[in-house]
Amino acid sequence: MRLTQGTFSFLPDLTDDQITKQIAYAISQKWSISIEYTEDPHPRNNYWELWGLPLFDMS
Repeated sequence: MRLTQGTFSFLPDLTDDQITKQIAYAISQKWSISIEYTEDPHPRNNYWELWGLPLFDMS
C-alpha cells in the first residue's frame, strides 16, 4: 500500500542510494532528523510515532 498523505507523498519513491545521500547531507548540515512511521496507515490516523527519540545532544 502506498500512502499519499501530504505534499511529498506524491513524489516518486527514493532509491536506497538517494536516501543515503539525503541523510548524509542532513547530517553534514547538522540538522536534527526525525522519522515518522505508523503501523496503522489509515488516513484518519493522526498519531504517528517518531523513531529515534529522545533527541539528546541536539543543538
